[in-house]
Amino acid sequence: MKKWNYLFAALLMSVAVVFTSCSDEEETDPGPSLSLKGGSAYTSQDATIQVNEAIMVGVNGLKSPVSGQKLTRFKFSITSNNVATTYVDSTFNADSFTWESELTFTGVGEGRLLFELWDKGGMKTDQAFTITIEDPGAQINKFLDIEFGSWDDPVGSFFASSEGITYTVGQTRNVPANQAKIDFLFFKGATNANTFASPDDADAGTIQDLGPVSAWTNKNQTRFNPTTITAAQFDAIGDTYQFPTFDLMQQTTKMNNLTEGQVFLFKTKNDKLGLVKVIDLYSRGDRARASVIVQK
Repeated sequence: MKKWNYLFAALLMSVAVVFTSCSDEEETDPGPSLSLKGGSAYTSQDATIQVNEAIMVGVNGLKSPVSGQKLTRFKFSITSNNVATTYVDSTFNADSFTWESELTFTGVGEGRLLFELWDKGGMKTDQAFTITIEDPGAQINKFLDIEFGSWDDPVGSFFASSEGITYTVGQTRNVPANQAKIDFLFFKGATNANTFASPDDADAGTIQDLGPVSAWTNKNQTRFNPTTITAAQFDAIGDTYQFPTFDLMQQTTKMNNLTEGQVFLFKTKNDKLGLVKVIDLYSRGDRARASVIVQK
């Protein structure tokens, strides 16, 4: 009988110990919660956007359901090129938190958006995603298969990139308003051979049969750069295009000794960029055919 009582007592003690141990275990505190606002109005995951495109971002935060510690701090930062920049760092004392903002990115690259939330007990939670910003290029006008004359030709030698048409000597000689439209002209010379030149080019100004251009009231200062762009690459350009950077150290007032298939860059007086592809110089040698694209 004593043995039974002892065993029973020992069993009760064991159960009691286990029960006490389970009841004393504390529930794990998950800390505050932070969620990104979703739906069609918000960006809440990795995305690719265009330069100057606006996105809406937002967060909702709640205090821990276990500790009940108040929310005390929110921070929003963007890391780009390994450099973090803080845009919001606010303190408060609340059970819940909400924040949103419209963001516009003006340069190409990649940025990591980080949202952080702290409670009074020092516990923190965060959310993050990456935005990639691309430049779709400028809207362009295309003027294809333009015929250029030379000297005092019935086919115009003078090109207005704002209109995509050529003007003749007669249309420009005594009409300053037309002179002001001309970005470049075509001629063939003994030294320069087939040439596209700015109206203020010194050699173009010596050709009497072109006006002469040196006597014009308005001479736009167009400048040129060589490129490595091929004719095929030119032909593949769509409705938008990211032009090469114009190199001021290489700028010239003319592109001479042209060859068929050559592509060169120009910049107008108004800082609009364009490309010219030489299509045909003809055996006659004093005409040319070219295609032009230029920023709108």
